[in-house]
Amino acid sequence: MPVRYVGRQGTYTGKFLFNLLCNLKGFGVGRMVVRKSFNERYAEPSYYIIKQAFPDLTSTDYKAGYVLAKQVFRGKCLGEEKRINSGYKPDWQLISKADEEKYLSNKLAYEPLEAPTTADMPPLLAKFYMDRLSRDGVEVKPEDTKLYLRVNRGVHNRAQQSQVDELTKSLPSEERIQPKTWAERQMLKTYKRKGVSRPSL
Repeated sequence: MPVRYVGRQGTYTGKFLFNLLCNLKGFGVGRMVVRKSFNERYAEPSYYIIKQAFPDLTSTDYKAGYVLAKQVFRGKCLGEEKRINSGYKPDWQLISKADEEKYLSNKLAYEPLEAPTTADMPPLLAKFYMDRLSRDGVEVKPEDTKLYLRVNRGVHNRAQQSQVDELTKSLPSEERIQPKTWAERQMLKTYKRKGVSRPSL
C-alpha cells in the first residue's frame, strides 16, 4: 500500500540535540555540534561547543533539558556560555573531532549590511498625509513624503544605518511615544522640522 503524507513537509533533516548528547561521554562536554539549516543557509561558519548539559531525566524521549555552550553565529562569537533554546528542533548534527578544525580555522565573518534610513510612502498614504499638512497651513514638499526607517538590531539582525536621523532624536519623548497612529507620528516629525507648533491631533 503506498504511503501518503498529509500536511506540510518538514524542513529539518537532523536530530534532536539531546538525542546526540545522551549518547556521548559526559553528555558531550567539549564536543562541537551545528545546526544543519544554518550551514546550508550561510557561507560563514556557525557552531556550538558544549560547555554544560543538564538533561531532563524524567523525559522518556530524551528531548528535554538545557545546554550551555559557546555559540558562534556566522563567524561572530555571541558568548562563551549561552543557553541553547532550540534543542527541541530536529536540526542538529554532531561534528567529528577530525572535522572540528575546519570550523575553527574558518575566519570568514559576516559583514553587516547598510540599511537605508528613508523610503517613499505608499501613494494613498502620501496623499492623505499631504492633504492633512495643507489643511493645517504647512508648505508641502516631495521630501515630506519620506518614511524614516529604523532597524531593530538583534542577534540575527545586525544591519547598520550609518546616517543617523537627528530629527527623531530631537523630538520630545512624549511626542515619540504618545501619538495614536503611525501617520500622526510622521506629521509630528514634519512639523518639528519646519518649526511649526504642534497642532491638536
